[in-house]
Amino acid sequence: MSKLSFCKLLCLIALPMFFAVGCSKKSEVKNDNPKGLPSSGGKTLEVLVIVPEQLYKGELKDSIGHCFMKACEGLPQAEPLFDVVQMNPEGFFNSDMLQKHRNIIVIDMKAGNANKLKATVDFKSTPQAYFLFETDNRDSLFALLSRNADKIRNQFYENERKRVYSAFKRLENTDVTRKMKKRFGFWLTVSEEFYIAANKSDFMWLRKETKDESLDITICTKPYSGKTLPSQEEIIAMRDSVAKANIPGSAKDSYMGTETRSPFYSKRVSIGGFEAEETRGLWRLFGDWMGGAFVNYCFIDELHSRLVMIDCFVYCPRHPKRDRLMQLEGIAYGLKTVQNE
Repeated sequence: MSKLSFCKLLCLIALPMFFAVGCSKKSEVKNDNPKGLPSSGGKTLEVLVIVPEQLYKGELKDSIGHCFMKACEGLPQAEPLFDVVQMNPEGFFNSDMLQKHRNIIVIDMKAGNANKLKATVDFKSTPQAYFLFETDNRDSLFALLSRNADKIRNQFYENERKRVYSAFKRLENTDVTRKMKKRFGFWLTVSEEFYIAANKSDFMWLRKETKDESLDITICTKPYSGKTLPSQEEIIAMRDSVAKANIPGSAKDSYMGTETRSPFYSKRVSIGGFEAEETRGLWRLFGDWMGGAFVNYCFIDELHSRLVMIDCFVYCPRHPKRDRLMQLEGIAYGLKTVQNE
């Protein structure tokens, strides 16, 4: 197996919407930008917390860290879910550039505030999530933060996926798109650096590589008449079967498989209109020494009576994995079908 590769793209997607805290929001929205907002900025998975430094120290900093800097699941080394950057209000509100950051939390604590959270998506740029905590005491602030942490994390993470999709859409490898559409009736949008390493009737392998790193996506389908998704054990077994048959190592008789000595993390997600089982974990080469992180999506395509598996994995032994895997997720979440084109 040749060594695996990756280049970061920092382009953004236009996808405006607004929502109120406590109300449900649509899971999918059209990719447009009727307000003509500028593209948001910021590093991958970076969150700005706008609060006076003296207020941020101590308990609040610990609470923010607990909510947004917990370790990512399924990585070989500990990496935080987000990188949190504290800024004083004066510096933030005097900078037009900073106010266009992608992920923003503003904490306004003073007497007379109504103890509420205001949330706006695509406020001054796109994609952007802007959360304003208006409180008059620490207890109310901590209660609001705890109650809304999941919602805020999900919105920030969605912003990152939108940004990735937009980046690759602008540099789309249309030849790969055409071949995927012809082969499967659906496609993933990848940039021109990707190439097709293998293309069979029920399997395709997309790669983007250099001598030090690799970013890989495999897509496979198989006939399936069931109405429920396979179990985690069945998904891992299918992943191993497909990888062993199609992802060889460089050493003789070596092949890719799943590292079962490490835990798996699963949850239900929506991709391209399909309910999918997302599984995270580690992969390894049996009979060789390489390994890394993967995220796998498995869903039922009832229209074509088949099971679809999209497997994304990275190899970058001397670099963090979080941002690279995030970019693969953004590609997977950008799944399009001929039905929803």
